[in-house]
Amino acid sequence: MKKKIKRGIEKEWKDIAFNILFATIAVLIIIFLYKDIAIATFFEVLLGVTGLVKWRSKITLAVFIIGGILGSLIEMIIILTSGAWTFTAPNILNTIPLWLIVIWANISAFIYETTKELQKIGIDK
Repeated sequence: MKKKIKRGIEKEWKDIAFNILFATIAVLIIIFLYKDIAIATFFEVLLGVTGLVKWRSKITLAVFIIGGILGSLIEMIIILTSGAWTFTAPNILNTIPLWLIVIWANISAFIYETTKELQKIGIDK
């Protein structure tokens, strides 16, 4: 089993590295640009498009869209109904920043693609 995983990692290391870099950049964009909603959103969209071009999958695109919509919608509902947390610079219904929609989309696609990579290298049980 360990040899199979090692061979899988050797074969898939570029895709694994891309996924790790993708998630890291997604987080860093928000850490450094969260107050400037337009710029943060622009770079998150650019990153998302880059990922979607690399992954070239209709399912990943669907996961991206559904994750972005549902993730941000659920956050908005929780914020509006309970006030459990707030954002420093919200601009959608005074609850969430626009970039949050794209972050949810990006991270949803990242999780889906990373799961596929883990299956490819033999970590599926």
